Amino acid sequence: MKKLFLVALLMVAMLVGSSACAAVAEPKMELPEEAIKVSDVIPGMGEHWVDPSLLEADPTQLLVIGPIYMVYKGEVIGIEYMWSEDMMQEVSIPTPEGPEVFNALISIPVGVIVNHADISFFPEGHEEFEFPHWDIHMYFITQEEKAAITP
Repeated sequence: MKKLFLVALLMVAMLVGSSACAAVAEPKMELPEEAIKVSDVIPGMGEHWVDPSLLEADPTQLLVIGPIYMVYKGEVIGIEYMWSEDMMQEVSIPTPEGPEVFNALISIPVGVIVNHADISFFPEGHEEFEFPHWDIHMYFITQEEKAAITP
C-alpha cells in the first residue's frame, strides 16, 4: 500500500508541476519517431503507440510497462503506464536510511498540462497484460474530450 501511495504522490507532483508551468507555454507532447502503433482507437483512449523495445521485453522483468502513448487524430492526448503487484514491490524512493531503487517516469515537456489522471486496478488483467495490475492514464485533454473519443 505504501508503494501505491508513493506512485499516487508522484502523480500529484506531476500534475502540480505541469499546472504551475501552464502560463509559460502550451506545447504538445510529441510521439517519438521510433514509436509504432499497437492498437486502433479504443473509446476514451485513442490509439496506443509504444517504443518497439517495449514489445520485445519480458513484462515480468520490467519495473513498469510504458510509456504507452495514447494518440487520437494524430495528436498525443496522454500517456499510460501499467504496474503489476510484483512491479510495485520493486518501486521505492530514497530514504534517510540510504538510497533505494526509484523508477522514474518519462519527462513531460515543460508547459504540457496534465488535465487529469485515471488510476484503475484490473484484478484479472486485460489483453496483452493478463495478470493483476494497475493502469495509470495521464490525459492532456479534458474529461469531455476523452468521452468523445470513438473508433
